[in-house]
Amino acid sequence: RPVSADATAEARLRQIAVNLERQRWLPRSLPADRVWVNTATAELTLYRADQPAFATHVIVGQVDKQTPEFRTTIDSLLYNPPWNVPRSIITSEIGPKLSQDPGYLARHHMVMRHNGGIEQLPPSALGQLKFEMADRFDVYLHDTPARTLFDAEKRTFSHGCIRIERPLELAQLLLDGQDGWDSSKIQETLQTGKTVNINLEHTLPVLIVYWTVSVGASGVHTMQDFYSLDAPLLTALNAPPR
Repeated sequence: RPVSADATAEARLRQIAVNLERQRWLPRSLPADRVWVNTATAELTLYRADQPAFATHVIVGQVDKQTPEFRTTIDSLLYNPPWNVPRSIITSEIGPKLSQDPGYLARHHMVMRHNGGIEQLPPSALGQLKFEMADRFDVYLHDTPARTLFDAEKRTFSHGCIRIERPLELAQLLLDGQDGWDSSKIQETLQTGKTVNINLEHTLPVLIVYWTVSVGASGVHTMQDFYSLDAPLLTALNAPPR
């Protein structure tokens, strides 16, 4: 979302300087085929041969559960995924509900595992599809049954993972030309309700960034810094050298 009209030129220059520093963190040559997620705009873009081929809205982490910046790779797709509930959510959200409502797990088709973990069987909170990618944050891309949240202007609702508005279209593009995985076969797989993992023949780099400035055909645009990350970075840039 653009900042207010009374933003000063100096403020815009400071924001541009911060985002130029963020750009410096990236490889000089980006992969020609890649998935690019900008959490500041809550948008995902698939690039093919360095050209945007697909774009969709996403939902990112809440202000106190921010989606981090990192680079990883999509290795496989998981249809009808179960959800292994993070310990933090079990402790802070599900545990208190269980103490007041013993039937909570059964109603949400969740099961308690022997190690004390909780798994939600499909259909789960991950929707119909999960994009598997390894990272130390345990953050991934996935579908969601909460479709109305995509209508919000500020799409910061998740616990850190990235929910995709049009995940099936993205999956079909990633599977294009692989083992007959056309839209019909994808729909047949979904309708079984069974969890199916599909390894990608060609894995795809993913870059998760937080850029509050964008440059397009209509010029330079600045966005709201809802994670409040610009000011600390600017302070670090202006600090005297050690």
